[in-house]
This record gives sequence, C-alpha cells and structure tokens, in this order.
Amino acid sequence: MQEKKKNFKGLVQRLIITGEAFMANDLFTYASAGAYSFFLSAIPIILMVMIILIRIMHTSADVVLDLLKSIPFISDSLDMSQLLDSVMSIKSLGIFEIILGLSIFWMARRFFVSIQKSIQVIYKKHGKGKPIKENLLVVAGEVSLLILIVIMTTTIIAGNAFFNTALSKDLINPILFPLIKNLFRYLPLPIIFIFLFLIYFSTPHTRPNIHYCLFASTACTLSFLIVQFIFKTFINMARYNLVYGILSNIIVLLLEVYMFFFLFLFFTQFLYVSQFFDSFLLARIYLLPAYNDPNPIKQIERSMFIEPRNLYERFALHKKPGEIIFNIGEESNEVYYIWEGNIGLVMPNQVIELQRGNTFGEFACLTGGQRTATAIALGNVTILRIPGTLFLEAMDTDGEMSRRSLQMIADYVRKMNNSSEIFETSE
Repeated sequence: MQEKKKNFKGLVQRLIITGEAFMANDLFTYASAGAYSFFLSAIPIILMVMIILIRIMHTSADVVLDLLKSIPFISDSLDMSQLLDSVMSIKSLGIFEIILGLSIFWMARRFFVSIQKSIQVIYKKHGKGKPIKENLLVVAGEVSLLILIVIMTTTIIAGNAFFNTALSKDLINPILFPLIKNLFRYLPLPIIFIFLFLIYFSTPHTRPNIHYCLFASTACTLSFLIVQFIFKTFINMARYNLVYGILSNIIVLLLEVYMFFFLFLFFTQFLYVSQFFDSFLLARIYLLPAYNDPNPIKQIERSMFIEPRNLYERFALHKKPGEIIFNIGEESNEVYYIWEGNIGLVMPNQVIELQRGNTFGEFACLTGGQRTATAIALGNVTILRIPGTLFLEAMDTDGEMSRRSLQMIADYVRKMNNSSEIFETSE
C-alpha cells in the first residue's frame, strides 16, 4: 500500500512539473505548428503511399480508391479519381518522374522537421544536436511512417476482403464475429503507438529509458483514442455541415490533429521530466515555498514536494543531537536538505537555525571552495546528502534555481564586503 501511494505521488509530481514546463516552453504554439505542417505534408504522403501500393505492390487501383473514399477528410477535400489517374499515368521512371518523386518526398519531410524542432525545444538544455544525424533521422522517420502506413493499408484491405467472404464466417464464431470485425477498425492505434515509440526513443539528443518511452507512447495513444471518442460523441457533424459545408470535416480534422500534437508534446515533456526527474525534484525542494507562505497554491506545492521519496531512498542520513555534519573550512561539495528536525549553522559572527524543508551547503558546491560554517544537528535529524554533481545538473535544468543560487552568492559577497568595510572603519 505504501509503495502504491509513493508511486502515485511520484506520478502526480511528474505531471505537475510537466504541466508547468509545457506552458513555460510555449508548446501550445508548437502544437499548432505541428498541425499546420501535417496538412502541408498530408497530400505528398498520400501520393507516395498510392504510388507504393499501386505501382510497386500492384494493389488494385479500385480497392485503393474505395479505401481512400471511405476517409471523410480525403474524399471531401480531394478529387481522388483525378489523383489516381495521375498516379496510373506513370508508365515508366524517367528523369522527370524521379525529380518529381524526390520533390514530393522533400515536401513530406516538413511534418518530421516540425516534430524534431518541437523535441529540440524540450531537450534544449541536455545534449547537442548534430545536423547530419538530425537530417538522417528526418529521412528515416519519413521512410518509417511510409512503411507503417503501407503495412496498415495493406492489412486493412486484406482484412476487409477477408471479412466479406463466407470463409471468415465459417472460421470465426458468429457471436465473436461482430466484435472481431469492430476491433479491426482500431488497427491504426498500434501503428500510432509504434510510430510514437520510435520518435520518443530515437529523436531526443539524450537517449531516454526504454520503459519511459513505452509508457509515454501508450499514454499518448490511449489519450488520443479518448479524444476521438469525445469528438464523435459530442460534435454534431450535421450542424457543422450546415454551417461550413464540406469544410466542416477539415475543421474537425484540424482540431483532432491539433489535439494529437498537443498530447504528443505533453508526453514528450513528460518523458523529459521522467528522464531527469531527480534534477527537477531537487530544483523543487530547493525552491520550496516557506511554511508560513499565505498563498494556498504555494502551500499545496510545499505539501506535494516537501518529502521527495526518490531522493530519500538514495541520499538519506540520520544524525543524533550534537553530531557534526561538516566543519567550517572543510573542503566538500555535497548539498544537504532537511527532511526532519533542525540544523544549526555556526559562523564566526552568528548562528542560524534551519528547519524542515530548508537546503544548506550549496555555497561550497557552487564556488568550489571551503565550507563557510559548521553544521550541527540540533536533536535527532534526517537529512539528504545530495552529490554536488546532481545539484549542478539541477541548476542546468531549472533556470529559476540558477537565479536563486546566483542571488545567494551575490548576497553573501555583498555581506562580506560590508563586514570588511565596518572592520576597516573601526580600525
């Protein structure tokens, strides 16, 4: 029970951090750009799929035409018969046809470039891009999508043909036949899942954990399925057709595509947060609101992050009353967080008492110098001894943490300068 509670709280913490980072990175705008790029790439991708199916795989042109006409967006927006005639008119591959094919392939890459740019915004603080590798990934992504669409289309064509035969009714139990036939309609979902997994796993500059990629891909696919169900349940297409005519299908599709990119980028951000969760969690406890902060939202934030279990399991230390944590002048770079109890910082001219939720020891970590105080346990205390490398990584991850740390150093230097001036005046 305790383990389930811990996992649930960790998931909520990840979602909170993801939501704030999503807004900070302005991913709403990138979702709109992704939807726009999809429409620019849709027709070139459809053309390439038709060419592969008809000219290479020798699929019946009438079967492909019937399948495309069954998709409202395509049938209401394009003259599929004319488009099919254009594809069928290609009898041989000459220089012009090759140039035309490469041009269509190049137009379709806009969709993948948009995806790549969005992921780079999320991962901008970790890893450096390599132009050659990124361009190869765009091409590989486009080829992978074409292969997946061709496989899906071929399977749908074969499945529809199978279900329309008497053999299918003989092989499948009559009770299960309608269920299996309806489940066949959800074939695109595994294709979406595979495509998302490949994007999540291969595109970021720093390779994510495969389990995080599987979770993000599954969550995004299921969330999009729920969105589609909501659209079909609550959107009255008859009313939209009355107002917008044939454009109604395009408007609804645009909303669906936007929601897909919204969910895609949200779970990309979630993947990034999960990948560097310790850094994000450390930034949260370093910026933890004060216990007497009057803002109720800040108090909720404090209650959510004051006990970071992920860090506790790795870095917890227990100290008895009077035990020294570090001495003044000592060279060490660990940063400490007070999980429970009080800590006294003894300096040459003052003593500071720190309570639960406070962080200390970061000055030596940031400056690479010696400890400026002696830290003593005031009673039984539990602290987290966090490595300096993790603290510096958290600063790279969270800009607000960097500003707070630099402000702390500036205040300390200013205070030391003022103390020196008072000492020189007294002399």
